[in-house]
Amino acid sequence: HFGSSRGSCWADSRAAPIAAMDMILNASNDSVAVAGDGIFSGAGDDDLAGPELDFSQYLRSNMSLYIILGAVLALYFGLFLREMQWRRRQRDQVRGTEKESKAHEFAEILVCNLMPSFRFSKFQFRGMQPKVETISLEFEDLSLELKNGQRVLKGVTGNFGSGKMCAIMGPSGAGKTTFLNTLCGKVNYGTMVGTVRVNGQETTVSKFRSVTGFVPQDDIVFEDLTVREQIFFSARLRNDVSTSEKRIAHVVNDVLHIMHIDHIQNTIVGGVEQRGISGGQRKRVNISLELAAQPTLLFLDEPTSGLDATSSVAVALSLKTLCGLGMTSIMVIHQPRYSLFTLFDDVLLLGEGGQTVYLGDARGAKKYFEHLGFAMAGNENPADWFMDVISGEVKNAGIAKFEPATLFDMWDDNESCAALDHDESGPRLRRTLTFIEANQMDRAVLTASLQEEFARIDPNLNFVINEDELSLLLTRLAGAEPGETVVRELMDRMAGPDAETVSEREFLSYLNGLSEEVAGDSDANAEVEGASPTWGRRFRNMRRRSRAATEDSSDSELDTASQGSADNSDDSEDGEQEALHARGQTLSRKTPGFLMQMKILMTRRLVQWWRMTERLVFIIALIFAATFFGVLDRYIVVQPLWDANPVLYLHTALALLMGIFCLHIFGDAQPLFWRERARGMNVPAFYLSRVTINMVDLVIQTFFFTAIYYVIRQPRVPYSTWALPFLLVSLVASAWGTLVSLAARPVKGAFFVTLLIFVSCGLLGQPTMLVEFLQGGPVEVIVSSLSLTRWSVAMNFCTSATRLHPDPMRMGLKDSAVFALQEQVYLKRDWWGIGIWETALCAMLVMSTGIRVIAFVLLVYRNRDKNV
Repeated sequence: HFGSSRGSCWADSRAAPIAAMDMILNASNDSVAVAGDGIFSGAGDDDLAGPELDFSQYLRSNMSLYIILGAVLALYFGLFLREMQWRRRQRDQVRGTEKESKAHEFAEILVCNLMPSFRFSKFQFRGMQPKVETISLEFEDLSLELKNGQRVLKGVTGNFGSGKMCAIMGPSGAGKTTFLNTLCGKVNYGTMVGTVRVNGQETTVSKFRSVTGFVPQDDIVFEDLTVREQIFFSARLRNDVSTSEKRIAHVVNDVLHIMHIDHIQNTIVGGVEQRGISGGQRKRVNISLELAAQPTLLFLDEPTSGLDATSSVAVALSLKTLCGLGMTSIMVIHQPRYSLFTLFDDVLLLGEGGQTVYLGDARGAKKYFEHLGFAMAGNENPADWFMDVISGEVKNAGIAKFEPATLFDMWDDNESCAALDHDESGPRLRRTLTFIEANQMDRAVLTASLQEEFARIDPNLNFVINEDELSLLLTRLAGAEPGETVVRELMDRMAGPDAETVSEREFLSYLNGLSEEVAGDSDANAEVEGASPTWGRRFRNMRRRSRAATEDSSDSELDTASQGSADNSDDSEDGEQEALHARGQTLSRKTPGFLMQMKILMTRRLVQWWRMTERLVFIIALIFAATFFGVLDRYIVVQPLWDANPVLYLHTALALLMGIFCLHIFGDAQPLFWRERARGMNVPAFYLSRVTINMVDLVIQTFFFTAIYYVIRQPRVPYSTWALPFLLVSLVASAWGTLVSLAARPVKGAFFVTLLIFVSCGLLGQPTMLVEFLQGGPVEVIVSSLSLTRWSVAMNFCTSATRLHPDPMRMGLKDSAVFALQEQVYLKRDWWGIGIWETALCAMLVMSTGIRVIAFVLLVYRNRDKNV
């Protein structure tokens, strides 16, 4: 009755399954032999497919197993080579960082020997560049109206200047974080009321997302990546698409140095279960993720929380240095010591209800409150004293019944006193002029000394020396012989990458440029397309003139002094600005698109893939399950090879393990996803990168499971055809795991996956249940849509029946009834007229795709208000 094609099946009769169930209930478990008829129960393998092959013959007859084994090993080996390449690259980056540090240290020694008073920068930015367009913020009557009509901010008005480090302070409940979120456009629980201006234009900060950074209070970082890797991937995703790999590496090095975490750059960050870096270092990494994007405007929510006083000052000094490049930094700060407080350019003090108490120069706050009649004890921290005044803990000698709310009216009446006795433009201008004059004299003395030594090494007076002559010159100047790597690094910095000679002008220009914070050497400028060797110094002269203009109306004298210390000062400012605009240093940045982000995110995911220690646990569990079921089905509970019940149990066990394993795809990564999505990450690229890399686990783990069981049980069908339904089971189960990881909390994910697999596979997939469900109507549609074993077991049963040709006339009563029932269940429907096996294959693919599409929609639209 059974044809040789996969799509053939016996006649569809509703009486058959009823009779088969009666036979199962009434048949004896003992073998029944009927003379002359050949009917038997518990038919052995030999009765179904001829004599049993020994183990070696069986393996030789299944070449597909070896072919797939070779493909899996090739896949794993390719990923291993990729991992080795990545590790070698990281080691090379570390060696490059060490080489740059040694070269800079040697140059410092050289200059100090010639000119001890010469001021040089301990660290020079080689990737991060000064901002051409900076951002200043103005806000007028800024308030936040909640959905119930209540206002938590009440008309805050003021401004934060460009290139300044600003602080927002106040007692608990004053609305500091609310003000910060409202200003940067991250509030989703209310409506902003008032006006925000960026560089004088009424707009919203969210429109400048590509050049804006936000550091959350919680340290949301990747626990399975190293410190350098965290910063590198952030830099690749958020910098301009045209930024070269070498400059990205320089930016990463800059961030590592400025945040003082270069000594732990190859350390895994770690978490609760795996110990990594310390809490303070973790806080620095959290900030570094935003600094890697070279933001023009940076918001920070309590960046010093959990840090000691010394570490807090160190972090603030790092941010202050970056503000010197034109970055505007606005942060909520909690109980700083006064040495930290004075680092801020402007400070906003908020009182209860989010009303302004003070906004102005941080150094003028104490004088402002003293002007209002408050007196501070001599040994008290002014920053803490401000909080006591705002909270009403400090009495006012001039006001008998002083209330904290009085401070709001005082600010409205005395706002002009914020700058009282605080005009330091004159002394500041004199200090600037003195510094410029001293720097000019130091440069002149240093240049003369260097020219004299250069002439001794260059007897031909052609003003050019090669690498050997440079090594000799450096030895004479420093009094110590530099290594070959140091000489090569210095030569690249002076004359450009792979240069063979160095001119006198390049030599002098590099050493004189050591006093600058931003490297102006040829190697650093080579990473900026179209840059001239002196563009950095010319731009710094522009900024120095601009700052002096804002500090004092008599800026012409400072302009002249600054201009005199610049190289090539005859270039026009307009030409400089146009050149810098062409290098992508504007307020609009073209970040990587879908394809490039997909490549970056897949690389990051592959790095994480190798560090998933829980994978080994699941592989061991899969191997144990496959061995247990194989021994059970072959040696203990002997069943016919065509029987679908063992396959049902195998599919259910595999689906359960794979569903639970795939909970990690998005479960713990959602806060990181919220953070990166708010910074402009492409959501489809994020989703596809994780799902694609997860396919590697599906293939490898499914192969381990099926190959071990196949070798033990010996189903006598080609391995490739027999194992394909198992791979589809893994595909659908992983889709369910992905969906659950997005819909439920991680701690409850395993429970929901277990319940889901038990119902959809074990319950709805039972043949005795399916015979009732598959009678047409909505019930059949629901079961066929939810139960993956309704289709996967059918594929295995169809393959076994096609290959083994079981004959019910030669079976016992029980086996004949079981076969009739399973045939009626699994070979009942050919929905699209393409065959039973092909129909099940398409159904499984549609089910997997549909669930993944739902998961993607859930990723996009669920928790859209989570803006970390």
